[in-house]
Amino acid sequence: MHAPQSREYLDFLAERQASFLLETAIILGRQVHPLFTYRNATNGMAVDLSEAEALELAAMKMVKSLRPDQRQHMLTDAGPEWLGAGAIWNGDGGLAATEGEGIIVASIDGGVNWDHASFADPGQDGHNHVNPLGNQIGLCNLPQVLCNNKLIGVYDFVVDDPQTPDIEEENSNGKDGDGHGSHTAATAVGNRINITVNGVPTTLSGVAPHANLITYRACWVGIPPDLDSGTCAGSAILEAIDQAIADGVDVINYSLGGDPFDPWINGSVPRAFLNARNAGIFVAAAAGNEGPNPATVGSPANAPWVMAVGNATHNRLLGTALNNLVGGDTLPPQGVSGASLNGGSGFHEIVHAKDFGFPLCGTGNSSSLSTCSVNPSSSNPWQGDTPFTGKIVVCDRGEYGRIEKGRNLMQAGAEGYILANTDEWGEALVADNHCLPAIHVIESDGDSLRTWLDSGGGHQGAIGAFSLPRRDDFADKIGISSSRGPIEAPVEDTLKPNLFGPGKDILSAIETQDDFSAFSGTSMSSPHVAGSAALLKALHPQWSVAQITSALETTSTTAMARLHDGAPGTPHDYGAGRPQLEQAAHAGLFLDVTTQQFTQARPSQGGNPKNLNLAGLVDANCVFTCSFTRSVTDQVGGADWKATPVGFPPGVDVTVTPNDFTLANGASQALAIDIDLLGSGLVNQWVYGTLDLTSAGLPDQRLTVALFSSLESELPEVWVIDDDPGVLGNPSDSNGGWQEFQLSGLPPLPDATFTSGGLVLPTVTIQTIVQDPTADPGGSAQPQNEDPFDGGPGTFTVWENVPAGTL
Repeated sequence: MHAPQSREYLDFLAERQASFLLETAIILGRQVHPLFTYRNATNGMAVDLSEAEALELAAMKMVKSLRPDQRQHMLTDAGPEWLGAGAIWNGDGGLAATEGEGIIVASIDGGVNWDHASFADPGQDGHNHVNPLGNQIGLCNLPQVLCNNKLIGVYDFVVDDPQTPDIEEENSNGKDGDGHGSHTAATAVGNRINITVNGVPTTLSGVAPHANLITYRACWVGIPPDLDSGTCAGSAILEAIDQAIADGVDVINYSLGGDPFDPWINGSVPRAFLNARNAGIFVAAAAGNEGPNPATVGSPANAPWVMAVGNATHNRLLGTALNNLVGGDTLPPQGVSGASLNGGSGFHEIVHAKDFGFPLCGTGNSSSLSTCSVNPSSSNPWQGDTPFTGKIVVCDRGEYGRIEKGRNLMQAGAEGYILANTDEWGEALVADNHCLPAIHVIESDGDSLRTWLDSGGGHQGAIGAFSLPRRDDFADKIGISSSRGPIEAPVEDTLKPNLFGPGKDILSAIETQDDFSAFSGTSMSSPHVAGSAALLKALHPQWSVAQITSALETTSTTAMARLHDGAPGTPHDYGAGRPQLEQAAHAGLFLDVTTQQFTQARPSQGGNPKNLNLAGLVDANCVFTCSFTRSVTDQVGGADWKATPVGFPPGVDVTVTPNDFTLANGASQALAIDIDLLGSGLVNQWVYGTLDLTSAGLPDQRLTVALFSSLESELPEVWVIDDDPGVLGNPSDSNGGWQEFQLSGLPPLPDATFTSGGLVLPTVTIQTIVQDPTADPGGSAQPQNEDPFDGGPGTFTVWENVPAGTL
């Protein structure tokens, strides 16, 4: 639900540095409302202006900054346990058991369904929540707004807008209008509830099911069709962030986003999140759904101080399995599970559609409509024919819609449908509501089926009933739409996304009654990380945002991470990896970085994000060699540590100083990391590795390294060496001159030798030549010829004999 940011500006934002709010309102003759108040006592406001008025205001000397109101857009069953939340819930490994009690999570989104069991108190598990604030806030005083000790605050910042008059009528006092806000909030902190999915019982739970929730509605739906549904005004978002700071929340989930921009200069929302971080609030944000192309991480996720979360699968499918396979001359495939919302075919003959002329189960143009009822099946290659009566049919994936293929088979008499991925699709699965019993399988299982069907005869089997199968090999596949790094200037030397989390087919609450649905995207992965931060904060109340951030990133895993097609990925696809909460809870080191350091890293003022003390070591222009400095701080009472470079390509030389060190309780150690790419032969490509920090009895921690090996140096295109200008600009009679040039970014040449040939007497030739007779100085009727070397009078040639070996 992340979309490119709207270019329609509904109003303009006079930012917090403006110091004459009242005067502005009087001069413009407009009614304004205060927007947000920061803890440094500077102010800003949102005001509706025409373009001419905005230009007039911007020209006033007392106005420091004026920015358009930027639009952003809306972007759990097995997910929490896949992140290791169960270890913290249960108190494994000596941890104090917690499910987020006492922690307040803020959801800035599209509102909340306060009628849903995910937000009830007490919860279905019998837990009675305690309100850390002691009272309910926001709109909870309204009788129609159903707050409790779980849902302790509700706000609505969707206000009347002259360009969208329907918004005022649509204002719902913070009630969710499309399910997005309820889904993300419940994924982070929803109660543990029992549900039934297609007749199969299961349990839903947020990552921190006993944490408290405050919702801040900043997005609306169902407004005029010329505006995107799911639009979120920057002014409303800023007001929500400011209110969350004032309310003292611990964590913010932000499953919204827009096009990337400079977070220091144009980023009112990113800078507001920097203030939130300064107030001790951890912020998780959706990386965006613009993948798989590179450089697609959006704003505010591209800000160095925001945790950007990518989207991947977890180990639970909405699907079914192939059962009782028999026949053929080879062993039938075993343990084939796949995605689908429809199962139960019964036992039938299994065939491959390629044997009936159309392996893709279509011909002509595709309709690719998303539901069986509306699909016209105009691509059916078996019109009027029923070759598949009583059969289950395998279709190769591609070209035609997944549901469209099944409808074509149904019209041809099929009893079941197996959609088998090819190498183009790899391991990417989708749980669709098909026209007939169906199963969607990964490429490797599809290849096994195709091989089996090519052998012998009598192939038979059944598509099992709908179930919720779990297979670890389904997990940690980066979603094809998940936004990728590297990010672009001015934050190109920052690792994004930071992490990935479960975001595929996530079951969670929606806007109606106690209903639930499966949504996918980075909107769904971000609250998994927000909930993870809430668990760590509940476990370690004294931990700062830097400590929580470091623990999540440095203990994450990439062991199973790969792209949707099964190909290996890079940190620009999945960041530092998937959180492992038990390891994060025991992390022995953290990297501290202050708000001032984030502010001073602004490149337009001489800063460099590369030098921030973050767990990502990124240099987008590493010319042969590059260096980093990081400082690690003890948080477990002291330990001995070893730093080891891991996973770098052959020939890359990494030196860490010191590589062994001992930290006392709360002490810090600076690490100098020098990386030499000269021996690798890698040019104009990214180079990846990790710096592993290990200590006996403590979780391994990793700093992620990404370098672009570049040959670009600072050589000028042209050097000009002038003759000696003499004294005070008066030309001298010398026939030579010199000039010094400073070079940088070049490889060292420790064994270079240079030979000088000494002075050589000049050879002087005196020759008088006539004007080139074929040159036309202009003014004649003849075509102009400007070639002075076309032969004849006016030229002469001198030949020189240069002996071999002459310098």
